[in-house]
Amino acid sequence: MWERAVAIGRRVLWLHTYGERYADETAGRPYGRVLLPHDRPRCVTEIPDDVEAMPEKLAYDPVTQDLCVGSGRISPVPRTVREYEVSGMNVLDKWFGYRRRNPAGKRRLELDHVVATRWLPSWTTELLELLNVLGLVKREEPAQADLLNEVCAGPLITVTDLTTAGILPVPTEATKALQAKSDAGDALFDL
Repeated sequence: MWERAVAIGRRVLWLHTYGERYADETAGRPYGRVLLPHDRPRCVTEIPDDVEAMPEKLAYDPVTQDLCVGSGRISPVPRTVREYEVSGMNVLDKWFGYRRRNPAGKRRLELDHVVATRWLPSWTTELLELLNVLGLVKREEPAQADLLNEVCAGPLITVTDLTTAGILPVPTEATKALQAKSDAGDALFDL
């Protein structure tokens, strides 16, 4: 189970970093190349990059699996990807919120009012990459759930087990708080 958990963790970290961490070609995790194997989302109708057509909202059609970004269209986008949330926050809505005509965020300073007036083509690329990552993350969920269920159904490690293995009791020196060096100045990680 431990080895399966490590393998799943490496894959999820590879996905979350867009293939920049835990890349391993032999394990199916190529560096910087995070793509669904088939049915990848693609830009079917270009998202215009002129001022007048700057997108204001995302629309989604679950029947056609079209994600409309203003007058542009990306497809296919499965419903599970469109609705993907982290801690109750919809990932696509959050991503788009900072790139729409009237971007999200507080405007306290003058500089906060300097925002893009047109859709950048690089944002379309970023969105396609994000949709691939979310699609692959969704595919990992069944293996994660199976492993979690196995772990929860498995035997517990008791205090007796830990004592027998020499892990408990914790040595006294390991329970003392670390003291910062007095001559360390303001070095954050010096001990």
